[in-house]
Amino acid sequence: MRNNFIKVLRNKNFVKIWVSQILSQLTLNSLNFILIIKIFESTHSTVAISLFWFFWALPAIFLGPFSGTLIDFLGTRKILILSNLLQALVVLMYLPIRNSIWPIYSILLLYSFLNQFYLPAEAATLPGAVNRKLLPPANSLFLFTTYASLILGYGLAGPLIKLIGRQLPFVMGSLMLVLAAIVVRLLPASTFSKINHRISSQRLPDFFKKLSEGYQFIRYNPTVLFPLLILVFSQITLIILAVLAPALVVKILDTDLISISTRLILPIGIGGILGMITTVKLLKNVRKRRLIYNGFFLLSFSLFFLVLAVPHFHNYFKILSEVLFGLIAGFAFSLFTVPTQTLLQEKTPNSLRGRVFGVLGFLITISSVLPVLFVATIGEFLGEIWMILILATAIFSLGLFSLKGENVIYRFYRS
Repeated sequence: MRNNFIKVLRNKNFVKIWVSQILSQLTLNSLNFILIIKIFESTHSTVAISLFWFFWALPAIFLGPFSGTLIDFLGTRKILILSNLLQALVVLMYLPIRNSIWPIYSILLLYSFLNQFYLPAEAATLPGAVNRKLLPPANSLFLFTTYASLILGYGLAGPLIKLIGRQLPFVMGSLMLVLAAIVVRLLPASTFSKINHRISSQRLPDFFKKLSEGYQFIRYNPTVLFPLLILVFSQITLIILAVLAPALVVKILDTDLISISTRLILPIGIGGILGMITTVKLLKNVRKRRLIYNGFFLLSFSLFFLVLAVPHFHNYFKILSEVLFGLIAGFAFSLFTVPTQTLLQEKTPNSLRGRVFGVLGFLITISSVLPVLFVATIGEFLGEIWMILILATAIFSLGLFSLKGENVIYRFYRS
C-alpha cells in the first residue's frame, strides 16, 4: 500500500492538482475561521454563525444544477484557473471591513459563487491524472488535504491573529490563490476532459440535454446515487458541527476559541489522517459497506461521549478526553468518506464527471440550508447539547440502515 502512495506522489500531474488544492483549501479554512471568530465575538449568537453558512449555500441553489454541465462544456482547466484568480480578488474585499459583520456575508456570497465551479472541476480532474487502481490512495491524499488544511487553517488562525493581526492573513490568502491558478496552468491538456464546447444560443438545447443526462444517470444508477447521498449527509454533518462549535466550546466545554485549535481541531486532523491510511489498507480486503457503517457508528459514539461525558471532567483529564474525541471522530469520518468518494469516481464515466460532481456540490449546499438554520435556531432554545445528541442519533440510525438494510445496500457495494 505504501508503494501505491509513492506511485501517486511520483505522478507529476497529480502533485500539481494536489498543490493547487492545498493552497485553495488552506486559504478557505483559515479565512473562514477568522471570519467565524469575528462574527461570534460580535454577536455571541449561533444564528449569526448559521447565517454565515446560509449565505455560503445560496449560490449552490441557483448554480448547482448547472455548474457541472458548464464545466463539461468549458473544460475543467479553464474553470480552475479563472475561479482561483477571481477568488484571489474577492478575498481582498474583506480588508476594508472593520466592525460591521453584514459586509462579510455579501463578500462570502461572491466567493461561494466562484466555489460552485471550482470544487466539482477539481474533483472531476483527479481521475484524469491517475489511473483507476490508484484512485483510493489519491482520494485519501485529497481527503488528507482537507484535514491538513483544517489543522493549519483553523488551528493556526487564532495564533496567527495574535501574531500578525486580522488583515494580513487575507493578503496572504489572495497570493496563495494566485499560486494555485499558476499550478493548474502548468498541467498538460491531456489531464482534463476533452469536451470543450462553447455555449451559444444555438447550443442551448444541447446544453439542457446534457444537464438532463447527468441527472438521469445519477437517478438510475444506484451505485452512484447512494454514495453521493452519503457524501451529502457527511458534509451536512460537518456544517452543522461547525455552526454549533463556537457555542459548544465556549458554553459547554468552557474553553476559549483559541484553545480549540490544539485541543480539538488538531486531534481531529490527526485522527483523519490515521483513518485515511487505515481505510486505504482495508479496502483491499474489506467491503466498502462494512467500512461505511462502522464509520457511522464510531462517529456517533464519539459525539455522545463529547457532550455527555467530557463536560463533567476536569483539568488534564478533560483535555485528554477532548483530544481522544478528536482522534476518534476524525478516524471515523475517514472510514466512511474515502470508500464512498472512491466508489463515486469509479462508477462515473469521464464525460459525466463534471455533471455528477456538480450535482454533489449542489445537493450538499441546498440540503444543508434548512437543517443549519433549524439547528441554530432551535439550539438557542433547547441548547447545543440536545442538538448534538439529535445529530449523533441520526448518524447512528444511518449506520443501522447500512448494516440492516442488506437487500437494499448489497448491490450498491457489490463491486
